[in-house]
Amino acid sequence: MSQTEPRSDPIEEAQRVIERADERGLTVRLIGGTAINRHAETAREEPFKRGYRDVDFVGRREEEQEMTELMLDLGYEANERFNTMRRFRLEFFDPVNERKADYVIDRFDFCHAWGLRDRIDLDHPTVPIEDLLLSKLQIVEVSDRDVRDIVAMIADHAVEAGSDDTEVIDSAYIAGLCSSDWGLWRTVTYSLDRVREYVESNDVPIDEEAVFSRLDSLRGRIDDNAKSLRWRLRSIIGEHKQWYKRPELG
Repeated sequence: MSQTEPRSDPIEEAQRVIERADERGLTVRLIGGTAINRHAETAREEPFKRGYRDVDFVGRREEEQEMTELMLDLGYEANERFNTMRRFRLEFFDPVNERKADYVIDRFDFCHAWGLRDRIDLDHPTVPIEDLLLSKLQIVEVSDRDVRDIVAMIADHAVEAGSDDTEVIDSAYIAGLCSSDWGLWRTVTYSLDRVREYVESNDVPIDEEAVFSRLDSLRGRIDDNAKSLRWRLRSIIGEHKQWYKRPELG
């Protein structure tokens, strides 16, 4: 196999891209399913194990040209129209495996948005576990696959406010984002309810007591955190006005 030919296994391919980015001194991190697989052993076991359609990364604006050159050198084609039109996204196509590679640039911006620029250096090869978790919790129409990804992360990682351990979910960080954005709070709390319902309704090989305890800890921190004026004003309108975006994914 050519060194520039993308691997058929998305997990192996994600690792290849990160390694080549590291060699070039680029700040590139994994996000999405392959990142969750890397962080959570439970995600590699049934019933949580699943296939991955694409490979997803996070990068910084000032390295956009170098990241594009990296992907072209690794056998990808750039979606030039998409890349020109989108401020916080880059998209590449793997013609060998007919698969996409997406980059989030500086800011996660799908159903909800928050900055990642200052978070990228906190872990390697993935973004921090809190941002991985939020990337799933922020999905308004959360699927069973997304719920299983969330359960896998919660099952394998303790929840603690203010922790700087990269394998511990910092509930203070998540609560802080939710306390300044009512829409994000609404979606995240909905998703946490869905996760609890899934665990209660399915016989899954996890420590349910630990999962429920961590869900309660995270939810409690979110609920107890002081809310911003912006949050309180938006809460008056509530669900009478749409509180999320419907992202265009392609």
